[in-house]
Amino acid sequence: MEKFMKKYLIFFIFCLFSLTVFANSTIKRVRLNNNPPQLVFDISSTVKPKYNSSYDEYNRLIFLEIEKVKMGTKLNSSSLSGKNIEKIDMIDYGSNVGFFIKLKKGSGHRVYSLSNPHRIVIDLKATNSSKKEFTVAIDAGHGGKDPGAIGFNKYKEKDIALAVAKKLQTKLSKDFNVIMTRSNDTFISLSERSRIANRGKADIFVSLHLNASKNSSAQGMEIFYFSKKSSPYAEKIASYENSFGEKYGEKTTSIAQIMGELAYNKNMEKSITIARPLNSSLSKRLGMRDRGIYGANFAVLRGFNGPGILVELGFITNKSDVTKLSRDANQNVMADELANKIRSFFY
Repeated sequence: MEKFMKKYLIFFIFCLFSLTVFANSTIKRVRLNNNPPQLVFDISSTVKPKYNSSYDEYNRLIFLEIEKVKMGTKLNSSSLSGKNIEKIDMIDYGSNVGFFIKLKKGSGHRVYSLSNPHRIVIDLKATNSSKKEFTVAIDAGHGGKDPGAIGFNKYKEKDIALAVAKKLQTKLSKDFNVIMTRSNDTFISLSERSRIANRGKADIFVSLHLNASKNSSAQGMEIFYFSKKSSPYAEKIASYENSFGEKYGEKTTSIAQIMGELAYNKNMEKSITIARPLNSSLSKRLGMRDRGIYGANFAVLRGFNGPGILVELGFITNKSDVTKLSRDANQNVMADELANKIRSFFY
């Protein structure tokens, strides 16, 4: 019993010592050095501080969480903004302190800790300006043994979609890394299209298609984004496009296996942000009907880990639409407008 009590007492003293050490760990100062550019967190502590950091490349946002410390100074955000930092915010959890550091475009970073005295340092450096910051995945619908819809004058959806996709690639290549799911008349499964974009770490996925209807008077452009919930009309269009994948031996996958709720909501919001102005401007430039934007369960969008849109450029079964869509000059206009809206989305 005496031996047990002795061990218990030693353990209690150790815990008490640990709590005292961490309770005395304080962030004394947050400062910005100019040469070299660094953000420094000076910490008063008898032990090396523990921290976690992560980086959201899309939003240029560093999250730094320093464990078991208290904030011993007021954070002066304005004095910490500069050549490399756009904004800095703090959140105090009571036992841990977190910092959100928004970097300016073209800024890189490296996080590490130093001792004597204890501090956590974020090196801020300019990235290579010639390096393209964002990657766009362009998906020309259908291809190869899958012609897509066949419409007025025997035009095939796969051919017009590829023609516009290639023009869009040319217009974006100066400013973006561009991934093409197909560059020629090749069959690519729906799931492989999103895998190609994910492997290439694309920041956005743009799938180009043409609509079809038994009613030859149906015409106009519309844009879809991935949504678990959809209107009966949007679900009908999604089922039609998804049926091409099923026709060539591909089964659809459970939504729950693809993405979490937070990522789903974030990606849907971003997809809507680009879809709304794009559909309006595209239809105006070509004098075509604006049929609106819709959320639906498209298999080709479902597997991509980011914002994505499926653009129905017009109705291949409508004489007026397909006459415009098949002309090289109009395809260039479409590619121009798509490129402009993609640029404004990122920059």
